Amino acid sequence: MSKLYALAVVLWAVAGGVDAGATKPGWRVLGNVFSCLLWLCLVPKKLTIYGKNYPWISNYTNGATSTIITIDPDVGSISYVVNPLLYNAFCAGHSQAADGGIHVIGGDYQSSSFLSDHSYGPNYSMVDNETFLFNGIDRIRLYELPSTNTDIESGSGWTEELVMTTARWYPTVVTLGDGTVFIAGGDTRNINFDNLTDTINPTYEFYPSRYKASLFSSLLQWSFPHNLYPISFALPGGKILLLASNRTVLIDPDVDPGDNEANTVSIASLPVLDHAPWIYPHTPTSFILPIRESNNYSLTIMVCGGTKNSSFYASSDCVAIDNPEFPNAQWKIMPNMPSARLMPDSAILPDGTILLTNGVGWGQAGGNAGQNNFGAAPVFTTDLYHPENNTWTSLELSTVARMYHSGAILLNDGSVITTGSEMANYLEFWGTPTTVGPDAAFANLSQGYNQNCYPVVEIACTLPWELRIEQYTPSYLTSGNPRPIVKPFATGTVLTYNSTVAIQLDSTGADVQQISLIRYTTTTHSTNTDQRLIIPILLYVNKTVAIFRIPPNGSVAPPGNWHVFAVSGSGVPSIAQTVLLGNGTVTTVPIPTTSSSSRQHAGAVVLAAMWIIFLAY
Repeated sequence: MSKLYALAVVLWAVAGGVDAGATKPGWRVLGNVFSCLLWLCLVPKKLTIYGKNYPWISNYTNGATSTIITIDPDVGSISYVVNPLLYNAFCAGHSQAADGGIHVIGGDYQSSSFLSDHSYGPNYSMVDNETFLFNGIDRIRLYELPSTNTDIESGSGWTEELVMTTARWYPTVVTLGDGTVFIAGGDTRNINFDNLTDTINPTYEFYPSRYKASLFSSLLQWSFPHNLYPISFALPGGKILLLASNRTVLIDPDVDPGDNEANTVSIASLPVLDHAPWIYPHTPTSFILPIRESNNYSLTIMVCGGTKNSSFYASSDCVAIDNPEFPNAQWKIMPNMPSARLMPDSAILPDGTILLTNGVGWGQAGGNAGQNNFGAAPVFTTDLYHPENNTWTSLELSTVARMYHSGAILLNDGSVITTGSEMANYLEFWGTPTTVGPDAAFANLSQGYNQNCYPVVEIACTLPWELRIEQYTPSYLTSGNPRPIVKPFATGTVLTYNSTVAIQLDSTGADVQQISLIRYTTTTHSTNTDQRLIIPILLYVNKTVAIFRIPPNGSVAPPGNWHVFAVSGSGVPSIAQTVLLGNGTVTTVPIPTTSSSSRQHAGAVVLAAMWIIFLAY
């Protein structure tokens, strides 16, 4: 039985396959992980999840701030191995590294000088266990992939020694095409609305450092305080898109900015809508639409959700920009989501659709755990965007409220999981799932429905930390149509840019119509700079082999680990295999002259003369 291995900072993930013959799409609760999981970072055979235990230390995880959690998704069984971080990584930014590890950059200045007492509930106590001993707001952390499963389950992997020259709370982190890292924004400590100048940090930097340690951005200065977790993506031409509030710039990482931002060019602002700044605390989600080789790797960025400008109600607005590096690129208004939502999360699916889930219908992001006056009316509807015809559909209702500090991520079986929320006690403040406002409730916890639970949570009250994982099974896995079957790849398979490669298929699986390459992702606070889907041209396919070309460079397909899904004509994906994309010698394989439409087995003969990198051994 395949298993999902998880960390409460780093969680192993080989999802047990959802049977394509299942009869009903929708949501199910996998189980209780006994830690509030605030960020998710996928690595081979595991899923990195950070559980915020400071200052509330969980007995279930022996006081550790990060724990390897082994999950069997078929039955929901869970076990733990401690994997502590010493430097506070709460409110950090994340991206997948070029070698498949994880960057966790910035964080929080608080350390474990204060721990909670038993008034927060029977599952929390003053157990320190040497976790989050130190201020972590200026740290660059790397989770390095262990070489064996034994290493993973022993809890090794973290390097925390690197230090930035400036503190960053709520930064955005992007892995670039050459494997270096772009780090944008983030305050010098938790934002202080009584003294905004005390925390402003209108800068970005690179790791490894280039030009100088910290580089000024007039966009981040102009947009402050709306410059936390700014939207940013690596673009096919090598530039970086940076969006804060409603303005967008392109940054060329290969040009020295000097003293006048010589590497930065402003492009179009977002359309004028009844929408608050497109950034925290009016948090939207952003994602890249499927990138097709047949369309010359054209790239479109789409941004959805947030809050209205005229009220604190969530917005259903979506905007998009095609090929931002092209001259005169403009943002355009897209069809509205069926469900208005603030703090949505998005997951790109292997059939090319985009799943939107989580979020609330009123308020703003922010607040400490349990401060439900900041957000109300959790959105349980699941929405699906169809890029091919630019339409939306509404899907099944989830059962777990995912409010501030939630996340969603795609697994290798084609399902999606959601985690987190520090507002699980929202009903004790609002009374019903649909009650909202008035706006003054932002500053007045005394308006809470159950005053016995505010401002101090008593043992009889609901704890604010949502500890359950919920899994969504899309309809493509419940249609009754079979999956394609991709034979296992050799452990540690590496593919180089612009190479032509062949993957082996099991002839008993469904015929393959499409290959979907989806980058392993990291996500927090509705920010996911990693996820992108690339659909290569199928150069040849039959029942036993599919041949296609790897994208041309890291700007199109940033280096790191990628899912390889084979997708049937009915839109059903295989269970994905994993490859590492990167630079190296370009390789080719012969392409059979036999027509692929005949579905003959000539590919099996051809493979005998080819280098067979994809056989497991």
